[in-house]
This record gives sequence, C-alpha cells and structure tokens, in this order.
Amino acid sequence: MPELPEVETVRASLARDMVGKKIKACAVTNGRAVRRHATAKDFREYVEGRSIKSITRLGKNIVFALDDGGKMVAHLGMSGQLLRSKGPKDPKPKHTHVVFTMNQGPELRFVDPRTFGELFVSRPLPEGVSPEVSKYARLSIGGDGMATRLAVPELAHLGLDPFEDAIVWDRLATIFRSRTTEMKALITDQDVLAGIGNIYADEILYNAGVLYSRPSESLSTIEIRRVHRAMTEILSEAIKHHGSTLDDEQFVDPDGKPGEYQKFHQVYNREGQPCGQCRAPIERVVSKQRSTFFCPKCQN
Repeated sequence: MPELPEVETVRASLARDMVGKKIKACAVTNGRAVRRHATAKDFREYVEGRSIKSITRLGKNIVFALDDGGKMVAHLGMSGQLLRSKGPKDPKPKHTHVVFTMNQGPELRFVDPRTFGELFVSRPLPEGVSPEVSKYARLSIGGDGMATRLAVPELAHLGLDPFEDAIVWDRLATIFRSRTTEMKALITDQDVLAGIGNIYADEILYNAGVLYSRPSESLSTIEIRRVHRAMTEILSEAIKHHGSTLDDEQFVDPDGKPGEYQKFHQVYNREGQPCGQCRAPIERVVSKQRSTFFCPKCQN
C-alpha cells in the first residue's frame, strides 16, 4: 500500500502542473471507485466545471481543493495510481476507473486493479459546525494538518501526520506512555499517526533500535527521542527518492516512473541478508498476514 512518501510524491508531481486547471469532464467506469456517492453521476456533478485551487495531503490522502469550496479526496488504497496520459489518444491502462479531462494538458486517470482505493468529494459543513478532531492530532503544535481536518470532516479522525503536523518528541512521549500497544501496531495505526505503514514502520524502528513488539509504554526517553528523529529522517529520505516501488511494481508516480527508496531499505524485504551494522541476518515474522522485518541484535 502506498504510504506517506509515495502519496507525497504523487501530490507534489500533480501540484506542479494541475493547480489552476479546470476539470472539463469526468468519466466513471467503475462505481466502486466513487462508492461514497449515491451514484457516479453525483460525483461527476460535483467535479465537472470546477477548477483546482490547491493540492495538499494528509496521511495517505491527497486533497484537491476545488473553486466552489469542495474538496476532492483521493485515497490510493493498496494498488491505486493517479496517472497522467501522454496525450488524448494514449491507450488507457487496464483497470482505469475514472478519467478527468482537463481544459488543457493531459488527462488524469485513476487506475486501481484491486479497487480498495477511492475518490470522493467532501462538502463544507454548515456554518458553525466543526468535526470532532482526533485527540492525538490535537497534540500538534502547528502545521497545516488541522486546517485540512476541519475542511474535510471525513479525515478529522486521522492522527498526527509527521509532516503536515508539527510534532515534538515530548508530545510523542505522551502518546507512547499512555498506551500498552506494541510499537509497530501503534505507529501504523492511522488514528494515532497518519501516513506510516508496513514498510516505513520497519525502517523507522530499525533506525531507532527498537523492536517491533516492544510495548510503547516501556520505551525510555532516549528511545522515544530516537523514534521521533527516525520518523523525520526516514520519511524525508524516502520522499527525496520518490518513495519505494516493490517487486509488484504497483507504485509509480503520475508519469509512470517507479520510486527508488527500495534501494536504501535497511531491513524491509531483506530477510536473510546481513544487517548493515552488525552483519546478523535480517529476520522476518508474520503477524495478522503482514510481514515484519527486523535485526535481532540491533533491535533487542
């Protein structure tokens, strides 16, 4: 599933050339892609004729601000892609479910083989009504994340975003010490920390020297500070290298280019290979049908 670095890669690419353009027409060939709406026609009526004012992100969601105050949200799910066509006659990939024709430039296509992703339009709440925002998100000391939650009620439940919210280590400590959850389960819980998934949880915990199964309340102050630092460093490097594209090649940017951060993974998908620090073989365990990779010596 695309995580924060992959979604940010897509957002940044689209923001460079789609802001200011108008959605001339929208074609939906699979209603599951817009399933929050009663019909595909309802979705089309919300977006057709609307100009894109900005493109932002919260967690694993891309938010297109429309000129009538609506927000179109794209969640890529497990296999979703937002692809630019090379031209109007460019063949559509298999599993293309939604096509946006712009007033100028290439089409934007939503492709999703497994159909877990979705597009929906969020409408402004009545004046004076505010959504109930995540208690964890309220620990932020700044950033743009709170404005997005208030503007898109469907995203108000999301926890702290490591980039869209300003997170300081002592606020992170408050969360960790209030829970008994295993560390990997905690930092991949989107209601606590939004955007981190299987890949980057393993990389962050390895970088911090913390075992995936450690109860969060057991971490020392030094360990919490290491996790806080590792979150910023690992995610920043992954964004720099345009995310990770694994063997299934599901993740590509809007121009069809794969990411490169998989070349720098320290533990993820490296079972049996030597740890870069201690040379012990990287191990893998499976829990809840998800693989976890770790170094048994460096994370003890």
